[in-house]
Amino acid sequence: MNKKNIAVSVGTGAIIGLLLASGVAVAKISLHGKFPAGTAVAGIDISYKTPVEAKEVLQEKKERYVKIPIKIQILEEEKEFLPEDLGIDILMEETIATIRESDARSFGLINIIMNSASGATNHEPVVVVNFERLKQALEENFELSEIAPKQATFFFDETRKLTIKDEEKGVLIDKAELARTIRERGKNLSSEKIEVETKEVYPEITAEKLEKQRGDIERALNQRTTLIDPVYRDNWYLRLIDNIDWVEFETTQNMGIPILSDSNEDTRIKIKIKQEKLDEYIDEHISRWLDREAEDVEIYKNEEGKIIIEGTGSNGKRVDRKMMKEAMELAVHNGVSEITIPVLHIEPKITVDEELKELGIKERIGVGHSSYYGSPWNRVHNIKVSAERFNGRLIAPGEVFSFNQTLGPVNAATGYRRELVIKPEGTIPEYGGGICQTSTTLYRAVLLSGLEVTERHPHSYAVTYYSQVMGHGMDATVYLGGPDLKFKNDTENHVLLQAYVKDNYELYMVFYGTHDGRSVEMKGPFLGSYRNPGPTIYQETNTLAPGQTKQVEKRHVGFRADWKRILTRGDGTVEEENIYTNYRAIPARILVGAGGE
Repeated sequence: MNKKNIAVSVGTGAIIGLLLASGVAVAKISLHGKFPAGTAVAGIDISYKTPVEAKEVLQEKKERYVKIPIKIQILEEEKEFLPEDLGIDILMEETIATIRESDARSFGLINIIMNSASGATNHEPVVVVNFERLKQALEENFELSEIAPKQATFFFDETRKLTIKDEEKGVLIDKAELARTIRERGKNLSSEKIEVETKEVYPEITAEKLEKQRGDIERALNQRTTLIDPVYRDNWYLRLIDNIDWVEFETTQNMGIPILSDSNEDTRIKIKIKQEKLDEYIDEHISRWLDREAEDVEIYKNEEGKIIIEGTGSNGKRVDRKMMKEAMELAVHNGVSEITIPVLHIEPKITVDEELKELGIKERIGVGHSSYYGSPWNRVHNIKVSAERFNGRLIAPGEVFSFNQTLGPVNAATGYRRELVIKPEGTIPEYGGGICQTSTTLYRAVLLSGLEVTERHPHSYAVTYYSQVMGHGMDATVYLGGPDLKFKNDTENHVLLQAYVKDNYELYMVFYGTHDGRSVEMKGPFLGSYRNPGPTIYQETNTLAPGQTKQVEKRHVGFRADWKRILTRGDGTVEEENIYTNYRAIPARILVGAGGE
């Protein structure tokens, strides 16, 4: 090796030695929790500083920065904003943490040496931009909605006629570029002026397009929508054209502060319903009938061992107003003429004493409900008396429950009054008329609880009292010594029956027990096979004076009313049960006095 090569080698070794020594020194600084030499944030040197010291330095710079306004120019107008007004926020804690993570990943003797040799490492602070705040600031100061393109739209003139307002071209700002620029200003702690890019735009919705859509809008406004009462079938009907103060027109795209969009969506006008106006209608017409508070219940045995049920344990109900608005809008847009009023169910609190809990009485497992508005008072009385016979009845596992056996004697001595009863000779007054409302309600509770029905008989003809809730085909007729309603408690626990009348014309039958995972879905009624009852029958009788008449049977149309019960057990087994009801066609029958014996 010649002297020249020896000198180069020695020199190189000396340089490497110096670099190694320097690297070791830097490493020692870093290992003591300080940032290495050449570390900077937005050009601010934080070399040899601890994270706490670095944060103090950066915080001081941030506080100066946030007090310096940034000029923004849109078209010919220029305004000044503080960074926070534009939604700019510099997160110092996150910035320091990001630098430390980066330093940890790159930490190593060679990296330190190379960083020392190559100069400073400049980090960007962590910056977030609240774009909603930015849009608000720009709208308030530049009135972007005024310079934006105006879509053509529908409105109602002073004569309530559907009219079209013409479109107007305008200017939009570039959303993507603005966001990038704002964020860059924050990363560099820069207060440099921003000139926002704009673009002249023609509206997508023109009067010409709306003219083609006018027919659809007019049909939607004139559509008669039936709001189906999910409980009493006492429906409401309305047309939006009769309630134009409910109506507003909106595009299928966002019409907020105008921002350039790359969407190719076919933009159309849609009818929207004002929530506050719909709420007023619900308050006035619907909620006072459907909305109810949940009523808690306490179940216990008294000192005599009798089961006491205090409270009804009935569900609360409340119209789901937001969902109803959405359902109505969908119905209007899609030409659907009926919607069921959506109702939220509110569960009551159920308190049961320990003795009954041990028998499995823990929760509601099913509820039967019927209403009988329009019933004569004797019928209402008999329903109340019969319902009391069933309240508090405890049914053991495997027990077959008989309605007639539990009901007991029906006469004046047991508290009943005379009311109409369906018999072969006609519909005539008899003690206990109306008891079938009680058996019908119990039948529904059995079905909805998923219990096994072992005997059920429908009425010979359709009775309107039984169709007020759920419709036809869910009735059960009974008569002492004749048709009975029977069911089996096929659960592994006792079942407790509660019966109560609410507001004189609504009967509830509630089963309490233990859920075993079964669930029930009822489908129906499926109506069909209508039959005309034929001409009125006039029947002579000696019980009336000559020429005197008395109607003993009204005219009843015959038809089928079928249901399907889908029972899903806890193990996933599905059982389908068809419930067939064939109502007879019965002609009107009038007695005519013949006179004499």
